[in-house]
Amino acid sequence: MLTYVLNSQDLADVRFAVSPVAEMVLSLRALREPGRFPLQLGWVRAVQPRVAELDWDVLRWLVNDTMGSPDFLTPRPSSPLTQLADELDLLAAVDQETFKKQLIAVNGELPDALTVDKVVSALSDYWQAMMAPYWNRMRTLLSADISYRGHVLTQYGTGAMLNGLGPAISYADGLLKVDRVAALSRQENIDGRGLVLQPTLFGPYAVIPFDPGADPLLGYPPRGQANLWSVVEPPSHQDLAQLIGTPRARILDLLTHPRTTTDLAGELQVTPSAVSQHLQLLRRTGLVEPQRTGKQVLYRPTELAALLTGSEPLTPS
Repeated sequence: MLTYVLNSQDLADVRFAVSPVAEMVLSLRALREPGRFPLQLGWVRAVQPRVAELDWDVLRWLVNDTMGSPDFLTPRPSSPLTQLADELDLLAAVDQETFKKQLIAVNGELPDALTVDKVVSALSDYWQAMMAPYWNRMRTLLSADISYRGHVLTQYGTGAMLNGLGPAISYADGLLKVDRVAALSRQENIDGRGLVLQPTLFGPYAVIPFDPGADPLLGYPPRGQANLWSVVEPPSHQDLAQLIGTPRARILDLLTHPRTTTDLAGELQVTPSAVSQHLQLLRRTGLVEPQRTGKQVLYRPTELAALLTGSEPLTPS
């Protein structure tokens, strides 16, 4: 058990964040022991054809028999909008002493041929094969959970929010207790360092730093996982057209990059006012968002639209 001690200021400074790299590294647990992750079996089945293509000479050192991983592989994220490229840059910059020390602590040994560059390369390939096709769906669920926890915090307070994070997590009188995470119990003071709460699909009960004294971080199981993989493939274009209408589905198809109303109207050979009406409905339903560039208003699809269409979300410009 890990017990975090929080004072009143620590409670006020609790933050939420999402880590693509942490989800990637922790997902290795589900491939290693799928029976411990029944809610993620849909993902495990979907990625099985790609497993043999990966560099397991490297990846096998990143999660040990007790599901532990070096802390440098799961850096504490700072935002719900954390980007994979930024976290991979952090991993690439890890110093050799930390790299060696943490991997030996987790595995008991370190192969001479294992380097930071090889780890980053293996993880980059792993992301493209195993995570990228499903990340829109995963991130949408993680983001939705953060929104829900924020609502609970606002309506009922930090204590109620913490007590609702999961059956292995409880809070009372300044003590946040996390069970089922470590063979040896330890207690750590937050002491103004800030506690980051991170929803993760690959807990399954909770996730804490491997090293005592690491920056305070608690991974917890998000809501809604039971239905995450109920539909493995994204909806077809015909399904989407039936849901939102053919003209609006066509507009989403054309938004591979931010575009103006006039641009879309020319492409579709309809009037700008007709396109504007469709865009306003798509905006109200959270499928597109406007961005002003000088005197122009460009429209771009949201993460929800990317999830519906099975496409990659556009990077903010």
